[in-house]
Amino acid sequence: MSSSSSSTVLSSSLETLKGLLDSFSDHLSSCAPDKTSISNPPNALALLHDSISVLRAQVTKLSLLLVNKPFTPSAIASILSSISSECLPGLMTVYEICSPDTYGKVMQTEVRNQLRDLVSAMRHLVDQTASMADFANMNAQEGPKGSEDLSGRREEILQVTGQVWSACDRMLATARFGIVGVAMNKAKEWEALIKDAIEELEEWDPDADDDFDMDLDSEPEEKSSEERVSGSAVKDEQHQVNGTPTVGTEYQSNDTALGEDDKTNLPRTSQPQSTDPPPTTNIHSLKAKALKLLKLIKMLFPALRKRRISTYPPFTRLDTTSSLPPVHQIKQFSDMLAFCEDFSTATDDLAGALYDQAPDLVQSKMELLIAMACRCVDRVKKGWNNEEDEFTEWSGKWVARANEIIDMAPEEESKLSQRCKGLSLD
Repeated sequence: MSSSSSSTVLSSSLETLKGLLDSFSDHLSSCAPDKTSISNPPNALALLHDSISVLRAQVTKLSLLLVNKPFTPSAIASILSSISSECLPGLMTVYEICSPDTYGKVMQTEVRNQLRDLVSAMRHLVDQTASMADFANMNAQEGPKGSEDLSGRREEILQVTGQVWSACDRMLATARFGIVGVAMNKAKEWEALIKDAIEELEEWDPDADDDFDMDLDSEPEEKSSEERVSGSAVKDEQHQVNGTPTVGTEYQSNDTALGEDDKTNLPRTSQPQSTDPPPTTNIHSLKAKALKLLKLIKMLFPALRKRRISTYPPFTRLDTTSSLPPVHQIKQFSDMLAFCEDFSTATDDLAGALYDQAPDLVQSKMELLIAMACRCVDRVKKGWNNEEDEFTEWSGKWVARANEIIDMAPEEESKLSQRCKGLSLD
């Protein structure tokens, strides 16, 4: 194949792949499918693993061809065609069949986000490939001019290739983890966010005056004697108009010389507003209750991971689709994980209300958080086969402790702390 025809084929392959990536990106940005329209779909995790494995190998070969001499358009075009015809269709199918009613909402969201990252990285790699092709054509027509830019282009290609590899590795891990593994990792992430919020709240002092601290950081500038004299002269001019003292100045400097009747006729000056901070006694009490509640929420996560997530019917890339859990279990599993994710958002809202020192809002946020937690516990109170187990009994004690926090008197807080220590679920 001649050099010109090879370049034409490469250009066509690049345009085809660009179009597919852009179309896939738009599809990922639209509403995620609730159900798959594919009859008898394959195992999404197995298809994901196979498609990503092939894509990673092809990207590795493409990178080697781009950074090493000689530049071979026909070989590069062949790899691009393979990606367009094999890898991308497989990944598009994964997205279609990985619906929430089959694999759960968490798995669908994870696959969707990872596919977005992968498509974005692939688009950059294709752009770099097109740039390298233009550079090679320029050198072929005009000689080795601009060859000094080759090392920089190679570095860019290797960097983008690394981004594609990282995206592929994350998706391979998702395929290997399966539904339970992905859920376990997400639950640990949400628990970590709540732990961070607890640590920040423990360090926060409602009585601290940030504005006062900022004022201390910047000392007032010392004025020179000329500035002080000049400033006094300006004030004297402002206090006297046509030789007559102004009313405001006379009121301030000769207050004792004026009678009560004279004072009533003078314009009132605005009184300085109080800059005292709002009372924080109630905020201190609410902060203590909020911390106890958040620590109780955090206790949920190890129990849910051990008694509900790890016991969920496993489904991996090695299983057939007939091994997928029934729809009602998938819905129950997704609801539990949705509550766990919402806990971290509600925790941020609660912390924000505390930082704003809004007692009514803090109370409202705590009540909302408790209601969410109780609904989560009730949703998975029994096992996946509707059987009672250790979590069933433990969850009843947990709900009782949570409900005690809201209306707790200060002297009861230490007693509750002792009772909560015995609430761990081993």
